[in-house]
Amino acid sequence: MGSSSSTPSNVPPQPLAPLPENVGCIASLCFPYEVTLVLKEQVGWSGDSFSILDINKTPCFTMKGRAMSFTQKKVLHDMQGQAILNFRHELAMFEKKYSIYAGSDQTKKMASIKAHSFMGISASIEFTNINGQPRLFTLDGNFFASRADIVDPLTGMIV
Repeated sequence: MGSSSSTPSNVPPQPLAPLPENVGCIASLCFPYEVTLVLKEQVGWSGDSFSILDINKTPCFTMKGRAMSFTQKKVLHDMQGQAILNFRHELAMFEKKYSIYAGSDQTKKMASIKAHSFMGISASIEFTNINGQPRLFTLDGNFFASRADIVDPLTGMIV
């Protein structure tokens, strides 16, 4: 993320420029600098479970999904086991849509994600910013290059 697709994979991407303001849903997870996270999938009967590590391979978050679950609920936990957010696949006729809620229940909706392409490579992410204002990010990716950019349309910057 943040680098050109013609950049060789062994060359680290260029640092992202800082956004003009903190943007996010959870104030304690908004930083004035770039944070690189790596997704580590778990293989086996874990359903959709995975871990999120920093670039030093230190675990930051775990996502616990359930294999063969009818609710399609996934819960993101910090390393102390505290539920940070959960998201559910909403049943919509012709679109993929996910709703994201604070904590482990469905009382406070934080964001929604709608996929726009057949391969799920393009999406819009609507959320309420920490300052209370509604925001929109777009995700555009290249499935075959295994990369995607999340862009803030207000600034045109990759986030």
